[in-house]
Amino acid sequence: MLSVKRIDENYPVYVQEFWTNKQRQMHSMHYSISYRASFKPELPNYFIQKYAKDLSQVIMDPFSGRGTTILQANLMGFRAIHNDLSPISFFIVKSRQVIPDFEEFLHRLRKIPFKKHRKEPNKQEKEKFYPFYHPDTFKEILNLREEYIHNKEDPVLRYIVFIALTRLHGHSDGFFSVYSFPQFSVSPEAQRRNNVKRNIKPEYKDIQSRIIKKYQTDHKDELPKHYRISKWNEYYQLNSTNLYLIPDNYVDLIITSPPFLDKVDYVKDNWLKAWFLDLEEEMNSISFGIYRDLEEWKEFMKKSLKEMIRIIKKFGRIVIEVGEVKYKKQKLYLDNVLADLIQKNFSNVVVEELNINSQKFTKLSNCWKIMNNEKGTNTNRCLVIKKIHSELVIKNSVNQSRLFLVKKYL
Repeated sequence: MLSVKRIDENYPVYVQEFWTNKQRQMHSMHYSISYRASFKPELPNYFIQKYAKDLSQVIMDPFSGRGTTILQANLMGFRAIHNDLSPISFFIVKSRQVIPDFEEFLHRLRKIPFKKHRKEPNKQEKEKFYPFYHPDTFKEILNLREEYIHNKEDPVLRYIVFIALTRLHGHSDGFFSVYSFPQFSVSPEAQRRNNVKRNIKPEYKDIQSRIIKKYQTDHKDELPKHYRISKWNEYYQLNSTNLYLIPDNYVDLIITSPPFLDKVDYVKDNWLKAWFLDLEEEMNSISFGIYRDLEEWKEFMKKSLKEMIRIIKKFGRIVIEVGEVKYKKQKLYLDNVLADLIQKNFSNVVVEELNINSQKFTKLSNCWKIMNNEKGTNTNRCLVIKKIHSELVIKNSVNQSRLFLVKKYL
């Protein structure tokens, strides 16, 4: 391990390849769905192995996204707590709490009336969806969507819809759409331009067969028996600045990656998923954190850190993965910003170390022309914070944050 202690910091900085950066090395379930701004499963796996020593310990991600931390914790036999404001994130993570076996899955899938006759879509629907889908494919998607809307409490159907969500749009024949982006939903206008540029048009895709194939791909690796601990997970839709349903000193380990400065528009980038899950209204009603000003981001993170520190147990750790961003034409290392914020505002935690994963990218990142260890989250800069005593002493007062509409599912 290469250890570098920078002069301007009072904690060690370790630079190493802490985990492999080869593609798809972890459990096949991790690769079910593409999601913007998500980290590799090797990251939570590394820190869970390092810091979680007892299976009675509880692991949490307050910015859960597609639930990589939650899934990896369950695969390793730990109970986990999911939290994310996004109802799409909630749907994704909750859908994998209990996985139906193949026979149960197949039996329910065959009861869905994919070929049911329905009236012709109106002009607005055609303009919105036909750049992505062949008319017959779109009809099958509508029939599946309708089945789900009327049976949202059916856990097996919910898992089927989750798999369909993973196939909704992408860049291969396994997806329902014409060639598109898998990580985010482009606009109909952008998709229309892409079709013209590539001289392509949507072709018919059979929905049912693709869902079956995706189930088999996702379950190439057998689920360990201790995955059953997932039944005891907790699922929240709370603002990270007010995790008031979670008790003090309750969580053993937090592994997370907060929103960065001005990087992801969660509503715009997920409009097609929101439509499919009947969540458009809820998504539009939520004020997601998109911070263009550094001081605003720091204030948000100070409030979020206050809550993370409150709920973490004494001697527990908070691992925050951040990266480098371009801010006012300069490179800004968010780990430095966070470390300074912690040292100035909180007396019951210490910045223990910074782990920088040195890596070389493979296929996907090269396609997107990501440069090694240079931009965004490429370096996986993981700040490790340790709680040294339970009493919360805040050096600078933090305003009481606003309460948000919350859902809690046990």
